Amino acid sequence: MKNTFIFMDYQNQPVDPELIVEKIEENGKVVGGKAYGHWSKYPATMFSFSRHGIELIEMPEDGFGNKKGNDIKLAVDAMETMFSLTHIENFVLVTGDADFVPLVKKLRTYGKSVTVISRSQNTSSDMQLSADYYIPYEEIVKSEKITSTDSFEDVVEEIMKIIDEKSLNPDEVIVRRIITGMNINYSNFGYKSLNSFTEAVINSVKKSIILENNELSEYEENYMRFLERLTVQTFPPLNAEQLEEMANSRHQWIIKNTKIPLKKFIENIVMTGKLKTGPNETLYVPAPRRWEIKHEKILPYPEYRDKFSKYVFDIFTEKKVSTISDALHKAKDDINLSNKIIGSFGMALKFSGMFRGKDGSDYVSLKTPVTLIGSYEEFKTSIDNFYLKRILKEENIDQDNLKYASVYLFNTENTEEIVKCLNYLVTKKEVYRKENTFQYYK
Repeated sequence: MKNTFIFMDYQNQPVDPELIVEKIEENGKVVGGKAYGHWSKYPATMFSFSRHGIELIEMPEDGFGNKKGNDIKLAVDAMETMFSLTHIENFVLVTGDADFVPLVKKLRTYGKSVTVISRSQNTSSDMQLSADYYIPYEEIVKSEKITSTDSFEDVVEEIMKIIDEKSLNPDEVIVRRIITGMNINYSNFGYKSLNSFTEAVINSVKKSIILENNELSEYEENYMRFLERLTVQTFPPLNAEQLEEMANSRHQWIIKNTKIPLKKFIENIVMTGKLKTGPNETLYVPAPRRWEIKHEKILPYPEYRDKFSKYVFDIFTEKKVSTISDALHKAKDDINLSNKIIGSFGMALKFSGMFRGKDGSDYVSLKTPVTLIGSYEEFKTSIDNFYLKRILKEENIDQDNLKYASVYLFNTENTEEIVKCLNYLVTKKEVYRKENTFQYYK
């Protein structure tokens, strides 16, 4: 991995240093760096730089007349670093300023690799073309993950998912094997031994297994969920014969665990309506179940969403927090939400379009200071529409599935709220209406 040194023109490109370092460390090793800015204006970000060994260079803002001096300081420091630290192989410049093109070319002349990271809209084409690699900052922000420590309930849910997908029996041997594979530290959950932790997980797993149909065995119930996922995730759609063949190739139907052949089992599922037959005899999972499967990591949680939206709007309005990350932590503790729910709501906040960074950009990260814009009604609608647009990007919403979309998004068959959201997206020209069908602009 290449030894990498970072130079950040923070006055030109305010960024989240955590995201920059994470991206660089995918292919290199960060051995140091310097960031140039008027740091009394950005006290909340200072710790993030120092924890990665990035030196903060104070550049007082005394008007635009000093900017050239700032650029010269960065360029001189970069050249000095190149000559004094010969083990540095890669230089990362976080700036879009075309004034640094000569620096990029000079570093490359001396055999150094140069990566430029910046917002594409604020970056000159000469700067993008002069570097060995150019990475748009907005692409890094888009791929940002929301991470937090799993709760005991989250672990049980993940184990249940593995058991369902692989059609396993939730006995002690299987659960212990899964826990070992997940590399879980039982002490983090207050247990003194792996045995006591495993026993607690097994008990929770058994309590979680509630059969929707008493005539189905536990094995059949798990396999039915597997068939649902396979149907949703496979394109082009499968007919019953193709589904049987693919399912057997992925996870063989074990006849000793049931009394009926797989073909008959699939026919029975179709008869119950959990799978339905579409054009050309292909199978599909009806809504809203198919959306729950497709978006299982980012579900809308209507039972919590309104309370969450109001809470976050209030703490930003009252200036109790300055970052999305801080708001998520406070909401998790004060509203008592699980990590899974917080992860979903965090993505909705980040892509709501209702936050602006210090430079006015709406490409915001979780840990940099942001300002909330707009009224509560606009804020709430933007959160609701985040989940609505996830459906629309994959399929249209018409009169046939409008009621199911309302149940999925708002937990009610009353379609008034979802129609309001759809019409709002039409006014924003993100969605268009063709007769009684709402479609997303491609």
